[in-house]
Amino acid sequence: MSEPTVRRRRLGSELRRLREAAGLKLDDVAARTDLNAVKVSRVELARFGIKAAQLDALLDLYGVDDVAKRSLLHSLARDGARRGW
Repeated sequence: MSEPTVRRRRLGSELRRLREAAGLKLDDVAARTDLNAVKVSRVELARFGIKAAQLDALLDLYGVDDVAKRSLLHSLARDGARRGW
């Protein structure tokens, strides 16, 4: 397995921060979305990428309404496998 990219690490840490700010545990997220707790954990740990629809489900659940923030996170997810900035 290759090392996580900077983009994936940034996306993962931001998603974890948003989840914790929403007061949700991994099991809570799994119960309210079509993602399982393992997938969410691996995305937060930058081990896996995430599809746009899945990211939207998380951002909706976490209450992220800011269009610029959502756009930034989608950009990080889309380019997550790319090395460098």
